[in-house]
Amino acid sequence: MKVLHFKTNYLNLSEIFINRLVQNHRQFEPVIGTCYPRHYIDDINLYSMPNTSFDGLWNTLMLKLNKTPPFLYDVVKKEKPDLIHGHFGLDSYRLLGLKRTFKLPFIVNFYGYDVLRLPEEFGWKRRYRTLAQEGDLFFVGSEDMKRNVTDLGFPEEKIKVLKLGMNLDDIRFEQRTTAGPNVMMVGRMVEKKGFKYAVRAVKLLKDKNTTIQLDLYGDGELRPALEQLTSELDINGRVTFHGQTGNQVIFNELYRHDILLVPSVQAADGDREGIPQTTVEGMATGIPVIASSHAGLPELVIHEETGLQVPERNASALADAIRQYMEEDSLVSKMSKNGRNRVEQEHNIFPQVHKAEEWYKSLI
Repeated sequence: MKVLHFKTNYLNLSEIFINRLVQNHRQFEPVIGTCYPRHYIDDINLYSMPNTSFDGLWNTLMLKLNKTPPFLYDVVKKEKPDLIHGHFGLDSYRLLGLKRTFKLPFIVNFYGYDVLRLPEEFGWKRRYRTLAQEGDLFFVGSEDMKRNVTDLGFPEEKIKVLKLGMNLDDIRFEQRTTAGPNVMMVGRMVEKKGFKYAVRAVKLLKDKNTTIQLDLYGDGELRPALEQLTSELDINGRVTFHGQTGNQVIFNELYRHDILLVPSVQAADGDREGIPQTTVEGMATGIPVIASSHAGLPELVIHEETGLQVPERNASALADAIRQYMEEDSLVSKMSKNGRNRVEQEHNIFPQVHKAEEWYKSLI
């Protein structure tokens, strides 16, 4: 049996979670259709959009009109997949031509911005009504996202929670028993990540004579403002900006640091998190986590069971939680062990792929 996966860019570096699903299929042979090959494209059966001559222009025009790029029809005729799996709402909408022409079962996988931001753009609520009618199943990454997708008009009985998965055999667990002053945060420097609350927490801890070093990994539009805030608060020596960093380096840093911060918030434009990949990876390594009570995060970071939870936009609560870890060794030990256990239960890639494939088979 075959499944055709489609994403316009296959893949952006931050989308390794899609690659993990594709590479770990057991009952289905994956076929990839993409317009722009980027990363994670080795050792897979991949077809890309022609980029020269009339064919290239015609495919590009259809893509810009949010219609099915014509080259995909040839892919389906050649590979004869048993179903189609679209990634993100926008790219899935572009597959409706394939669905209608070949009458194949059609799965739409939502991830975050396509649930919270895209529907607010012109024309997308109407397009989503069509997608809700023609899609056969809809995958989401959390129960919180399931509620959001239901609110958009998608039939609840067709929405399935498929967690971001990872191969935990590849992630060494290191039991933590104490937490020192080395704190880290990872992500794009955009509003929803809540970087400024981590920076302000450092200032509050400094004012209470608590030694702390915050390392920030990532880049984005808010970096200049965050660097300015760090200077204004006179904590340049306690906050380091490392910029965009590779995934393997982040893993190394997770073992070197004592606490991982995830102070996510709902942005002014409505953008929110799902369950951030770095949070899952961090808990798998054993690092204690502090996360905000935001979106899908409480499903993973359960307060004083698998991590510490703080209110959104509350630098004071974030500072208090950091100090709590630094002062309570028994809490660190418990959160380290329980965090890994939670990831093993909810985010192991092999049970997640098995669930996806069973849902595939239910449609065929």
